[in-house]
Amino acid sequence: MNLLHRHIFREIVTATALAVVLFAFVLVLGNVMREVLDLLASGKLDLPMFGYLLLLLIPGVIPYALPLGLLTGVLLVVGRLCAQREYTAMRAAGLSLWSLTAPILLAACVGVILCLFINFYYAPAADHAFKAALGNLARRNPARLFQPGVDVRDFPKFIIHVGRRNGDELEDVSLFQLDDQNRVTLFAHGQRGHVDYDAKTDELALVIQEGEVLHYNSTDPEEMKSLNLGAVVFKQHAGYLSGSEHEGRYGLPLSDLVGAPQTFSKLSLLTLGELLQKRDQPPPNITNPTVKDTARWRMDVQMQIQRDFAGAFSVLALGLLGLPLSLRVGRSENFVNLAVALGLALAYYFLLFSISLLRNHPELRPDLLLWLPNFIFEALGGWLLYRAAQK
Repeated sequence: MNLLHRHIFREIVTATALAVVLFAFVLVLGNVMREVLDLLASGKLDLPMFGYLLLLLIPGVIPYALPLGLLTGVLLVVGRLCAQREYTAMRAAGLSLWSLTAPILLAACVGVILCLFINFYYAPAADHAFKAALGNLARRNPARLFQPGVDVRDFPKFIIHVGRRNGDELEDVSLFQLDDQNRVTLFAHGQRGHVDYDAKTDELALVIQEGEVLHYNSTDPEEMKSLNLGAVVFKQHAGYLSGSEHEGRYGLPLSDLVGAPQTFSKLSLLTLGELLQKRDQPPPNITNPTVKDTARWRMDVQMQIQRDFAGAFSVLALGLLGLPLSLRVGRSENFVNLAVALGLALAYYFLLFSISLLRNHPELRPDLLLWLPNFIFEALGGWLLYRAAQK
């Protein structure tokens, strides 16, 4: 690689890195709003833990930000070379367009390898670390999950309200238990309370003290005539963790808070080795799977594998397309061409999404069709490059 190639490569990498930071910030912001910002606002997270969780969200968006970043970097760098007549000087010196392509293709290949590593290893590992961090937060300081004056609905079939909190001690504690139709079947209230963590069962135990419980002895809580309400001390209420007559203990599994183990809907968060194992296993949550169920499951896993591969190679497809577009950029056309390029990137992901809808038709081989956007964009980029080289 000569001096000119090294110069272009450095400029491409620098511009791409800055663009990736920008796109990653926008994409992570959406995840932050959905995943952890509410926890920070409610006081369940401190700033150091918030920053750590924020870092764990970044790997998941890099495979999307990197193709857009390289496309933007190529447009800016090569567009500037053309606008400042440097590209004209290069051609006058006898350098071909294909010589200019070499450092861009090298940067794209590095991006492909990076995306493959992130898709198949680092992103799943970061997601597991993210869930473990949330779980450890609840294990280290479970009382922090219960903020005064806020209804806690993180645990299915329970609504918990705490009036005041003094360190690890809770005051004015109310607990509502709901049925499958979100109807109240039990109400417990205590003057004091606290939260214990049971390492053996990996669950929290909400202890309510100095109070009583109202429970419904009816299969239909809405049928008021058949209700048998009774105010009883905690010891007399069957079905819950044992305690003295002055306290009741209610188990809150941490899996309800940090999520269940990865299942069918979380194939995107498995490593390549785990995906290959899943592909050879029977479909989950189906007792007696049919041949069609098995074929659909194998296609789902295969599509996820091919999607991760094709997504990584989108760096090459968009980078190759960005070069001929950037050759037509002038100073007054930067934003127009950038908008066109971003529109093409959106079209790429729209094609991927459209092909994903074919997962219920394995006979069409949607796993292989996932490569179609790459082939289309690479063919278009190669054709435009060939035309530009002939001028």
